[in-house]
Amino acid sequence: MVWRAVQMVHDEIARSPYPKTPLIFSEYNASYSNEPNVTDSTFMGPWVANNIRLCDGLTESMSYWAFSDVFEEQGVVRTPFYGGFGLVAADHIPKPALNVFRILHKLGDRRIAVESDSVLATETQNGGLAIALWDYAPPTGTGAAYTMPADLRAFEDLRPQLQKRRAQCGSRGVGVDDDHGNALKVFDAMGRPPGDLTQDQVARLRAAGAMPRPNICI
Repeated sequence: MVWRAVQMVHDEIARSPYPKTPLIFSEYNASYSNEPNVTDSTFMGPWVANNIRLCDGLTESMSYWAFSDVFEEQGVVRTPFYGGFGLVAADHIPKPALNVFRILHKLGDRRIAVESDSVLATETQNGGLAIALWDYAPPTGTGAAYTMPADLRAFEDLRPQLQKRRAQCGSRGVGVDDDHGNALKVFDAMGRPPGDLTQDQVARLRAAGAMPRPNICI
């Protein structure tokens, strides 16, 4: 786990003759190999959020590896959603992880302590609340071979409660799940074409992977 590595190095620095040495993790991700059920999927939402929750305050900075699935170490990309390490797939198609970072960027600058491992609660500069919630579930498959997921609904039981609370306090919500900010589901419905995509397919995937609109309570 990333957090364990970060905590270990942080503690080693604290015990060293140079305890003020900055700690910078320049590359991290959920996998070091191509696993489409991991790095291409909505699994990355809870994974990224929870790592940020755990690593907050332990480093000067952490850099997600990498921004794009297209980079020289992997060679020429033959098909999108091959389990690349980036936030953006080939043909500029946003992946769920990119939208998760966009959502987390909306959090405030002061963290509020909560007794939960599935929440990041913050206060914004204008005194409002910005809260991230997630529902962890393991990936539906591992390894280079893709496993088609079942038709599951994240937050199926929690969504009505959030919608009721939003109506009571006038809050707004945005989220990522199978049906929001997730191009992978549409790619699966296309039959996972193995070669170059048509312009129409690219347009549909970009639309499916776009940042969800506010007021969606996930």
